[in-house]
Amino acid sequence: MSARLLFALLPLAAALAGCEPGTTTRTATDPGTPPFTPADGSAAPVSPGSAAVAQSAAVPGPTPGAPVPDSLHLISPGRAGRLRLGMSEARLKKVVPEALLTPITYQDKGQTLPAYELRDADHPDAPASLLQLIGDARTGYRIRRIRIYSPYYRTAEGIGVGSPFGAARQNLGLTRIRNTPAGLAAVSGQVQLAWVVDPKSLPTKPPEQIQSSEIPPAARITGVLLYR
Repeated sequence: MSARLLFALLPLAAALAGCEPGTTTRTATDPGTPPFTPADGSAAPVSPGSAAVAQSAAVPGPTPGAPVPDSLHLISPGRAGRLRLGMSEARLKKVVPEALLTPITYQDKGQTLPAYELRDADHPDAPASLLQLIGDARTGYRIRRIRIYSPYYRTAEGIGVGSPFGAARQNLGLTRIRNTPAGLAAVSGQVQLAWVVDPKSLPTKPPEQIQSSEIPPAARITGVLLYR
């Protein structure tokens, strides 16, 4: 091999020696690809539940001008702030100061079951949330449903009590209409949320006869139901 060819190959050999099997090199200006990227291509959320409920890239994002909830008031599938469906009563009392919980009961198919009214320490004047439990004294009780009436709890899209029904239908979809003990509710089955609609804005007919298309987009949401 000539001296000229040997001299030309030296930089290539040095570069290969610095690359070990199984490693990846990138330039100093390449920040790298995030380890977890949602299906819509957006950056991964910092913590569970911090992403918007709507996941499709074709679905609108946060409603312009809508309040943005903090982590203690964020509604996501199965969760409302620190509360989650299926949480045990014992865990609930560790997460929430017991002074904020008022024990009550509710009826379900002729059975009397325990529940709690939860006051908001940050917003003491806001309507209390209702936590309905299921279980028995032997196996323990857990959160079955959560009813929210406070306007401070919202999805990452900014939807909650006081929002127009049309925003919920557009952003989170609509599966069916149900007449619940809390009132007529529009159910978004994919995200396991239901929106109680202001009865004053509904057609004057029995709730079971009302079609979703008959609910005005401007009708106000008066409650949010989390269920499984």
